[in-house]
Amino acid sequence: MIVSQSAKPSSSDITVTLKRLVALLEEDETDEYGILQPSQSAFKLAMRLVVDVYEIMGDRFPKASASTDEQGGIRLTWSKQSPECEVRLICPATATQQATLYHELGDDYAIEPDVTSSVLVQWLEWLKQA
Repeated sequence: MIVSQSAKPSSSDITVTLKRLVALLEEDETDEYGILQPSQSAFKLAMRLVVDVYEIMGDRFPKASASTDEQGGIRLTWSKQSPECEVRLICPATATQQATLYHELGDDYAIEPDVTSSVLVQWLEWLKQA
């Protein structure tokens, strides 16, 4: 049996996502636009949700891009080109603010105000099936 060199395990998507999150901690603290490094609160929440979701989804977990906002919050984005759709998790800079989940398909979009691991799993499964 010959295995293709390009056949990588799907679990690499979780590795890519975790590396992207950790890389945010290595950014300069600030630039002319605001804070570049995530707050500890945003980082802990993002890591907890990603790990919890991976424990539920396993190898079905899709890789996400990671960025910070000007206050130190974290945005994780999962996107699909065809059809063009997206799921975004926004982890705020402070623990007093709630995380939000944004999803869009074409002109249809909505925000889920109550973010839990199971809600995020539901929308990531939706993204994969769209």
